[in-house]
Amino acid sequence: MKTALIALVAVALGGVAPSQESLIVPLPTITLPVRVHLVQSDSMPAMHTTLVESDIRRIFSKVNSVWAQAGIQFEIESIAPTTAIPMPPEMRLKPEFDRVHSMIPKDRLSADAIDICYVKEVQPNGFYYGEPIVVKDTAKLREVSGGLDEPLPRVTSHEIGHALGLKHRQDTTNLMQSGTTGFSLNEAEIAIARGKVSAYLSRNK
Repeated sequence: MKTALIALVAVALGGVAPSQESLIVPLPTITLPVRVHLVQSDSMPAMHTTLVESDIRRIFSKVNSVWAQAGIQFEIESIAPTTAIPMPPEMRLKPEFDRVHSMIPKDRLSADAIDICYVKEVQPNGFYYGEPIVVKDTAKLREVSGGLDEPLPRVTSHEIGHALGLKHRQDTTNLMQSGTTGFSLNEAEIAIARGKVSAYLSRNK
């Protein structure tokens, strides 16, 4: 049954099965809402994504295939343009993640869902330093054997991993490896992520 589950996930993602360490029994599915922001800006090209709703639905189909191994699924609450606000002058010398966060209007963020903002350019491929998650639509990754076949679902899944309490793990087939297409999770990571989702849902009842 374990092998069949991983094989099913791998086929859905267009790859091969991850390593034996990630083989797990099926888990009860937990669903977490996400709000997707297509960040727009006439004055800052780096903040202006060119993704559209059909791209997001394709991306999240693969994100859900990745996270199926943990019994976690993401339900899109909404997909909408979010206009970036001008960067406050005092933020110009701050780290990039602070600058980007300062341009995302806080009143657009959800109190009940994970917020994911897509922009055109940011270093690195994406980041999570508290809400919201930020992902660049020009992300590039180093391909590894059995990895995901498209960068954006993998980067999105990786940053969601950080939001669910996971740290970087330097194993090329693992979802939390930096900059590769690997997408496996081990049992400890799955337990941490599921615990975080359960706590989040309890807090927002």
